[in-house]
Amino acid sequence: MFYQVVHSTQGRCRIRVPRLADDLEFAENLNRLVESWQFVTKVRINPAASSLIVEYKVSRVNFEDAQKYLSTCIEKASCFQQTSLIETSNEETIEESDLIPEVNQWRDLSLPLLSLSLAIFAAPLELPPLLIIIAIAGAAMPWFNRAADSIVNQRHPNIDLLDSAWMTLQTVQGQYIAPALKTTLVEIRRSLRGTVEEAREQQARDFLNYLHQDIWVERDQLQPAVRAIELQVGDRITIHAGEIIPVDGRIISGSGLVDCSYLTSIDTPIHYSLGQEIYASSRLLEGELSILVERTGENTRLGLIAHLMQTTPVHDTHIGAQQAEFVKNAIVPTLVLGGTIFAVTGNLGAAISPFQFDFGSGIPISISTTILSALTYAVQNGIYIRSGRVVELLAQLNTLVIHDSALLYLNTTTSDCIQAIATLQEQGITVYLVSEDSLAKTSILANKFGIHTHHILAESDPQQQANLVDGLRSQGGCVAVLGINGDCQADISVSLAFGGNISQEADVVLLDQQLPGLIYAIAIAQRAMEVVYQNTATIVIPNLMMQIGGGMFLGVNPIWNVIVNNSSAFIAEFLNGSRPIFDAIVPSQQKNNHKTNIMAIPATSTELPLPILNSKNLNQQPLTQ
Repeated sequence: MFYQVVHSTQGRCRIRVPRLADDLEFAENLNRLVESWQFVTKVRINPAASSLIVEYKVSRVNFEDAQKYLSTCIEKASCFQQTSLIETSNEETIEESDLIPEVNQWRDLSLPLLSLSLAIFAAPLELPPLLIIIAIAGAAMPWFNRAADSIVNQRHPNIDLLDSAWMTLQTVQGQYIAPALKTTLVEIRRSLRGTVEEAREQQARDFLNYLHQDIWVERDQLQPAVRAIELQVGDRITIHAGEIIPVDGRIISGSGLVDCSYLTSIDTPIHYSLGQEIYASSRLLEGELSILVERTGENTRLGLIAHLMQTTPVHDTHIGAQQAEFVKNAIVPTLVLGGTIFAVTGNLGAAISPFQFDFGSGIPISISTTILSALTYAVQNGIYIRSGRVVELLAQLNTLVIHDSALLYLNTTTSDCIQAIATLQEQGITVYLVSEDSLAKTSILANKFGIHTHHILAESDPQQQANLVDGLRSQGGCVAVLGINGDCQADISVSLAFGGNISQEADVVLLDQQLPGLIYAIAIAQRAMEVVYQNTATIVIPNLMMQIGGGMFLGVNPIWNVIVNNSSAFIAEFLNGSRPIFDAIVPSQQKNNHKTNIMAIPATSTELPLPILNSKNLNQQPLTQ
C-alpha cells in the first residue's frame, strides 16, 4: 500500500491512498484515527479519488508534524485489520494497542528530563519535595492516562497500571530519582523508535519520487519521455548516465557501471551488461542501458520494501499475541503478589519490586524489529513474505505440496530444481507432488525430481488436492503449497511472480521463479525466530534476576532496577535489531546474474509419509501412520 501527499496549503492537506478506493473497513478505521487527533478540525474521505482530505489548526501543529501524524494513522489503520485476525489461546482478540509499541518525538523528553534534573539536585539545592513530586507526576501522566483508559474503555488493566503504581509508591517513599529516571529512559527509547520509523517512512516516500521522473520509452518506433509511474510491463526504456532506474527489468542492450547500494547495501559499483537483471533504485553511473520492463511500481523489489515499511505487517505473530496475553493476565496476580509481600514483611520496596516485571514493551518491540528486518531482507534476496505470522510458520514448515504445473514454470534448470527438492527433504521437509495427469506420467515426473512414489497424488481434481492438504494439516504439521489454487486451506501458500499485484498474490512469492528461494525463505524465517527468542531471553533473564534477586531479597536500589529494565530492552530493540543477523544465512550471490548455491540448514522436523498413489484410492488410504 502506497500513499502520497498530492496537495497541501496552510492548514489543509490532501493525501492519495489507493486502498481507500475499495476497502471500506480501512477507510472507516483511518477516518476514526485521524479524527482522534486534537489538532484536526475536519476530515473527509473521497473513495472515488482515493483521497484523504484533512484540515488542521496551524497554531497547534506545523505541516511536517501533521504529515508524520497522518502517516502514522495510515499505518495503524492497516494494522487494525491484521491484528483483528490474531487469535489467542482462549480465543480472545488482543487489543491492537497491546501489540504496537508507543512512539514519541524528542520534544516529549522535556518534562521527563526536567523531573530527573530536579530529582538529582533536590538534596544539594534543598528543593521543596512538592515541586519534585509535581514534576514527576507530570512526566508520568501518559502512564496514568493509558492505565485509566485501559480500565475504563477496554475493561481490563494493562502494563501501565503496574508502572503507574510503581512510580507512585516510589515517589511516596521519597525515592525521586528512580521514577524520574524511568520516565526519561522510556521516553528516550520511544523517541529513538520514532526517529527510526521516520527514516523508514522517508525511504518509502523516496520511492514515490522515483515514480515521477521522466523516462525514455520505446513505443511504436518512437522514444517519448513518460513518467515512470506510467510505464507498463513489456516496455523498453533507455537509461542514461546519472539517472535512477525506476523498474525491475532485464538489460537487452548496452552496458554500464551501476550503483545498487540503496537496495542491496553493496557499496561497490557493479558492471552490468546484456542479459542481466537490474532493479529499481539502482543508479547508472557510466554508460547507457536499454531495459525490458518486467515489474513496475509497487511490484518491484523496492516497491515491495516500501509496502512493508508503510504497512509494517509484523504485529500478527502468534508469539506476540501469546506474550501480550501473558502480560495481560499477569497484571492482577502481580499486584496481589506485591500486596502479599508487604503484608508478610512490611517492606514496601520489596513488595513493589515485582511491578517492574515490564516485559510488556521490550519483547513485542524486539519481535517487530526483527520480523521487519527479515521481511525486508527476504525481498532483497528475491522472496516476498507477506507478514510476521508467515515468518513464524515458515520456521515450522515440515511439508510442501507441489502441483506439477509449478515445476514447469520454475525459472531454474532441472538440476537446480532437483537439488532444491533434495535439500528440502534433507531438512526434514516432506515433498508431495499432485497432478491431474495419469499415475504413470506423475510417477515419472516424481522420479525425475526425486520425490518418493508414496508422496504423489495423480488423476486428482482440486477438491481431492485440498483434501490431501487438509489431511496433512490434521496430523499437526505445517503445510505449504506451491501452484495449487482454489479452496486449498494450507498454512502457507507459495507462488511464482508472474505480474499482477505481488503483495496480494500469496503468503510467499518467489520473485525470481526459483525454487531455491523457498529454501532461503525458510532459513531467513528460522534465523529470525532464533533472534526473537534470543531477544526475549535478553529481556527476561536480567529482569527476573534484578527484580526478584535484587529488589525482593537483596534490597538493591530501585535505580538499578530501572537501568537493567531499560538497558535490556534497548539492547534487544536497537543493538540486536540493527546488526546484520541474516548475512550468514543466505550465501553470497552475484546480484547481477542470480547464480545461487543451495545451502543446507538444520532439519527441524520429521517426514510424514502418506501412502497415496492416485485419487482413486484417496478415500481408501488412512491419513495416519
